[in-house]
Amino acid sequence: MTTVFVHDDDKTQTVHCSDGTQGVMQISNADSAPKYDFRFYGHTHPSFFLNADQYHSGIELTVADVLDTEKFQLKFV
Repeated sequence: MTTVFVHDDDKTQTVHCSDGTQGVMQISNADSAPKYDFRFYGHTHPSFFLNADQYHSGIELTVADVLDTEKFQLKFV
């Protein structure tokens, strides 16, 4: 499982992962509810997004990619 470290605010930011990789979390406000879109540099991990009700520290999720399935956990710092 890869832990994604995120600042607990509603700003686009660089995120750091427990395996030393990085990515970006971008926030969009579609239909006035924020959507948190995670993308990782160099395609080291599959991209995923969370809705506002899913965005909290400790959430664990499984992301299916074309070649593999990966587990993530969010941790607010």
